[in-house]
Amino acid sequence: MSQKLFTLWVCIMAAFPSVLGQKKDLSLNDSSQSNNRTLEDVVITANKIAQKQNSTGKVITVINQEQLIANAGRTVAQILNEQVGLSLPGSLSNAGTVPSIYMRGASSGRTLILIDGNPVGDPSMISNEFDLNLVPLDQIERIEILKGSQSTLYGSDAIGGVINIITKKSSATHWIGGASKGSYGTQKWNIQHHNNWGKLNLNAGIEQQTATGFSSATDIKNTGKFDPDGYENKSWFVKLQYDIKPSLQATLFTRKTAYTAAIDYGAFMDDKDDHFKNATQLTGTEIKYQKNKTKVQFQYQMSTQDRSYKNDSVDKTYTIYEDNQYAGKSHFADLLVAQQIHPNIQWIVGSDFRYGSYHQTYISLSQWGPYNDQFKDTFQFQNALYSSLLLNDSKNKWLLEIGGRFNKQSRYGNNQTFTVSPSYKINSEWRILANISSGFKAPSLYQLSYNEKLLPEKSVNADMGIEYKSNTLYTRLVAYQRTIDNGIDYNYIDYNFFNFIQQKVNGLELEVKWNPNEHHQISGNLSWMDGKETNQNRVTTTDTITYPYLLKRPKNTLGLQWRFEPNQKWSFQLHAQYVGARYDVGGYATDDVKLQDYTLFNAHVQYKMSKHVLLFSDIQNATNTTFNEINGYNSIGRMWMLGIQIH
Repeated sequence: MSQKLFTLWVCIMAAFPSVLGQKKDLSLNDSSQSNNRTLEDVVITANKIAQKQNSTGKVITVINQEQLIANAGRTVAQILNEQVGLSLPGSLSNAGTVPSIYMRGASSGRTLILIDGNPVGDPSMISNEFDLNLVPLDQIERIEILKGSQSTLYGSDAIGGVINIITKKSSATHWIGGASKGSYGTQKWNIQHHNNWGKLNLNAGIEQQTATGFSSATDIKNTGKFDPDGYENKSWFVKLQYDIKPSLQATLFTRKTAYTAAIDYGAFMDDKDDHFKNATQLTGTEIKYQKNKTKVQFQYQMSTQDRSYKNDSVDKTYTIYEDNQYAGKSHFADLLVAQQIHPNIQWIVGSDFRYGSYHQTYISLSQWGPYNDQFKDTFQFQNALYSSLLLNDSKNKWLLEIGGRFNKQSRYGNNQTFTVSPSYKINSEWRILANISSGFKAPSLYQLSYNEKLLPEKSVNADMGIEYKSNTLYTRLVAYQRTIDNGIDYNYIDYNFFNFIQQKVNGLELEVKWNPNEHHQISGNLSWMDGKETNQNRVTTTDTITYPYLLKRPKNTLGLQWRFEPNQKWSFQLHAQYVGARYDVGGYATDDVKLQDYTLFNAHVQYKMSKHVLLFSDIQNATNTTFNEINGYNSIGRMWMLGIQIH
């Protein structure tokens, strides 16, 4: 492992005696207490109801508002990339790169992304992936990460887990704003307003980010002719909530994000006139009734996705001209009823509906000749009935969650999933948790356009862990195992998608958070993953092979963080992350390429000028380490951001 990371760890440990000996100083910001609330955080993603984090056997992590503020200047993908069990190659590449999301080794498109509890994805993408560039960090209140197969409550795509991005809302009247500037010509600004008129609350905001960037593709011959690839992102949102009565609220919302990126379209190949545009708009409503021991909630969201790639004919590479236009539309509706039917039993029952459609037009002219294609509008839908029981004893020593889903899909028919999640509190400090569950991923519209007989991917996940919590220390160790059968991939023999892939993953995740006193927070995480995948041979393309690794996903990662708050004004944070060696595709019918391990050092400083003004400075890759997340593409060098936040 990296000698630099080991040295940092030794320095931190050497500082502990002096840290423990410090006396109490001035009171700190709320962020100083964020780690103490690790198990007291109220979460909603575990079972779609509000519950304390220590009242579920599922493995869930919360990134709260204080932690997001402590990472000002970064992106959602970069923050998620530092969480244990998550890997997002592309998050540290040029702005506008679409990051892949791998949770516990599950392939891209097998982690369900939610925004305020509503699933988001792009029906025109090969695996229905969602682009995290479409979620600005300044609009987020907190993020809940739920690991393991979660299809019982959330349906398709929740094989690796669920990431619920919860956006800001407030009933207090105030303005929020900020601006920052940094490396690669990066500039950001945002303005938000929160207001209320009696029972009516308004939340609205706008945001923009621009960057001149750097060359996305690697100049392997060092010609010096690769040009930087720019980026521009614009976003706005409006959210209205009306309190009909204390027990009944109705919410209307709409938000749109659109960006343009000049990302090079091929590895090791510069292209000076290739442009990628992506835009999504989410519009919907939520009606919530909650009184005594009953909760009824209805959600509806319509989302549109418009995506295009255009390569003009001025700069001729292997492609002379290309124009690729995608348009997708999704509908989601969910009705949930939660009832306390006994002091020790809570019943959750619900039904959801998903609809997706898209069409595509494609024109290209290359060295292989002209090609035109038009994919006519197509759609698929699925509806489901799901239910879950939460049981506990009178002393709340043991908890048990059991649930199931019956899913009916318009193309392939029916399928079912289950969840069993027990936990046991040994005493006030120690707790054992476990989970066994099944998951599925429905074939995408793009895949079905090649093969209408595709069946859903199926997974079975099991994990077991132990947690310890005291006033100053929290640690969690989890072992997990997952198998995926019927995996969908592209067949280079008959050029079609097929059900064939098998994946087996075993792993360990360790998290530690220590608050030796009010001024210091020290945390670390360690992940080990052993993955194997049976697939078509990527070299011969004619036989089957079991690869002892998973593409782009490291077997080992390690993260360390030290946060120091000497008083109410200042905050200092050091972070180091080690990422082990990975393999990536070397090209068509060629051997996979090994990507070397790397260690990154980051630093963040905040100064609170007043109750309403916060200054920050953020540095990523402080040692200017050269590394590659994706074969043939560059990653960031030393990158700094200076900014101001006003509340």
